Amino acid sequence: MITQFLRKSLSVSFLLTFILVASLIVEAQGRRSSGSSSSSSSGSSSRSSSSSSSSSSRSSGSSSSTRSNSSSGSSRNRGSDSSSSSSRSSTSNSSSKSSSGSGRSSGRRNDDNRSRSDNRRTGESTSNSRSERRNRDSSQSNTRNNNSADNTNGIDFARNRKRDRDGDRKRDRDRDRDRDRDRDRDVARRFRHDERDRRREERWREECERGRRVYPTRVYIASNYGNYNYGLTAYDQGYTDGLYTGANDARRGQIYDPERSHFYQHGAGGFLSIFGSSASYSFAYRDGFLRGYEEGYQNWQSYFIGDRFHR
Repeated sequence: MITQFLRKSLSVSFLLTFILVASLIVEAQGRRSSGSSSSSSSGSSSRSSSSSSSSSSRSSGSSSSTRSNSSSGSSRNRGSDSSSSSSRSSTSNSSSKSSSGSGRSSGRRNDDNRSRSDNRRTGESTSNSRSERRNRDSSQSNTRNNNSADNTNGIDFARNRKRDRDGDRKRDRDRDRDRDRDRDRDVARRFRHDERDRRREERWREECERGRRVYPTRVYIASNYGNYNYGLTAYDQGYTDGLYTGANDARRGQIYDPERSHFYQHGAGGFLSIFGSSASYSFAYRDGFLRGYEEGYQNWQSYFIGDRFHR
């Protein structure tokens, strides 16, 4: 657009300079010869007027050129003056039109630029307002989400804390109930053990009294066995076996029964062929066994420590 405007302005200025030069030439020739100068000046003025009218976009220049032509036919001097005035007026009109056109075009451009800048500013302002509104909405939504998340976290924390307290309380109740049950069980077990031990003690005393009555014992005397030379050896061997057997039966809670033992039944513990009569040996052995069984059954705690027997 600017280049077109420059081209038009250059063409108009070129035409104006040409017209001025032509008018000067015509005026000089008019002074020399009146007839030829009038015709040539009228022709040049008509040409200049036609060219100026065509370059000025078909404006009021044509009217001024026709008027100058009519005035040149009436008087020669006035024709030359009118031709010069018409050329000057055409140049002034063309320059004013060009300036007005350039001003209008520049004004239009300025208006277009202003409208574009205003549109750009309004677009930017609208985009900024939209972005600010979007940011504000997002911040509000974030704050709402954060508040809702905080509320949910607080509610969950309170629920978990209450659940933990309830679980701790229930665990304490279960622990107390288990402890009470264990204590009751221990008490009952201790009572049962005490009751069993008491009954066992009573039964053990009763068995001891019954054993003394049923199985009386006697101290070793050689005359009781016909002065048997190996009677003391048999009595001591029977006493040792009877002591172990009586203490073991009392520890296991067995009744007082020395005849149940195979030692008493055989009556030959430690017998050798060199000892002579087996009957005398067995008689002395059983007396010693009964004596040892009674001692072991009555005092079994002193002979058994744990599960091992010792004298």
